[in-house]
Amino acid sequence: MMPKLSPHPIEEEPFGEDLRPRPLSRLTYKILSFNLLVIFIIAMGISYLGTTRRNLIESKLGNFETESFLYSDILNRILESDKSSKDDKLYSEISSLNIRDNQQIVLYTAEEEILYKNGKLPVRKFFELKSEETASALDKALSFIEGLLSVTFHLQILPDLDSSDILSANEMSYNFPDIRIAAWSSEDGGLVLTSYFPLYKQGALIGGIRIIRRDLDVEESFAETRMEIFRFFALALLMTVAHSLYLASLIGHPLRKLATAAEAYRLNRGRFVDIPDMSARQDEIGELSHAMREMADSLQKRLSTIEQFAADVAHELKNPLTSLRSALETLPLVKKEDDRQKLMGVALHDLQRMDRLISDISQASRLDAELSRSELFLLDLREILIPLIESRNDPLQKNSTNIEKKIIYHGLDEPVMIYGHSGRLEQVFQNLIGNALSFAPEKSHVIVTVTNGPERVKITVDDSGPGIPENRMDKVFERFYSERPISEGFGMHSGLGLSIAKQIIDAHSGIISAENLKDENGNILGARFTIRLKSAII
Repeated sequence: MMPKLSPHPIEEEPFGEDLRPRPLSRLTYKILSFNLLVIFIIAMGISYLGTTRRNLIESKLGNFETESFLYSDILNRILESDKSSKDDKLYSEISSLNIRDNQQIVLYTAEEEILYKNGKLPVRKFFELKSEETASALDKALSFIEGLLSVTFHLQILPDLDSSDILSANEMSYNFPDIRIAAWSSEDGGLVLTSYFPLYKQGALIGGIRIIRRDLDVEESFAETRMEIFRFFALALLMTVAHSLYLASLIGHPLRKLATAAEAYRLNRGRFVDIPDMSARQDEIGELSHAMREMADSLQKRLSTIEQFAADVAHELKNPLTSLRSALETLPLVKKEDDRQKLMGVALHDLQRMDRLISDISQASRLDAELSRSELFLLDLREILIPLIESRNDPLQKNSTNIEKKIIYHGLDEPVMIYGHSGRLEQVFQNLIGNALSFAPEKSHVIVTVTNGPERVKITVDDSGPGIPENRMDKVFERFYSERPISEGFGMHSGLGLSIAKQIIDAHSGIISAENLKDENGNILGARFTIRLKSAII
């Protein structure tokens, strides 16, 4: 006795190399590439805005510090050469030095109290609403746009000039020790620069000067930069809209077409509906289209098969029914007992034939569903073939054949591992070996040969009978085809055996074929049925 192998469920085969799960799909790559490009453009604009603002402030502070140093040097030289104690000359010099119309100069005492102011800062004009209640929609829109586009440097608001302690706390020295500078934000968000330097007279600190400047040119330059950013934003918005429309045409519209075709397929019950062919696309939608077309083709073939099967069943059942009806209608007219017994025998034969047909038809109709739900297990083919062959060769067994006919087998000395359903495969081999024995002449042999290959296991069943008619070779596996020996009575077989065998082998992803064995002269030596199953070498 060979040891029983514990069954192991077969792993499901992948749908195909192209349908294996990917970390990121092709459509995902397309969507990410477009969205990341838009984000990159916006981020580039924001980065450019921040860099430009910082560079503008640093550049203006550097120039402003140099100018403040010149002011400091000139005024301190004037104070050193002036021997009087009057401040009129100093005020006059400050007024003459302040030649810009965008800055203010403030003179402080040594205690940092304001003594003198010269000049004024410019103020940027805004679109002002006189009244929220009475303003028109256009005025409100213009005010909103003005606030949206206005320049803001996001700095600390410039305090009152009297708050010298706050000003001094934020002003710092960089290149010149006596010069302190700082950048501020005006009330309307503009850039204001301040610098402070001390004044000495005859070596003694007498006060200081603070220069406050607002350069509108800087703000205009920055506003122009902001407009560039808005252009970036408009470009990004345009690309986003274009991307959305592109995705709609790339994904949405094809999916809608497929969904519409699927709905039409359902309403028409799978008839006369053409699934759009998008298999040329190198993405998941192309794969979906290909899969749906394959599915539709498979369903149409299944429907055609079911219709043909129903027609064949009706035809096969009609023959014994017609014979049975004829026998029963004739029975009351027959007077002789022998004739009555013959008619009853015909009726009984027809009933048995119908019972056999109905049983085989029921089994064939359930076979597809059962095979699709059943699991395949790791099997040793010897566990199926050897007991089957030995029971046929043993004259004491109920299903043994004529002692003059023997079954010889080869290739079963070592384990032959496959994945399959034991009961169904036994049904296939039972049918093939039984057919071979029924056609084999007396004192001949049926030969079963197993060849264990790395990818496929090949099983052949050979007999030395009359073979298969050449004009019937392509019909051997069709339903209700029956080519039986003359010695067998009519109606003993339904003609579904080989068709069922093919269904089972197909469900195992195998191949079954038939051919005639011939000699060198082309004479038929017998029939051969070949089965190829996937190997499970371990």
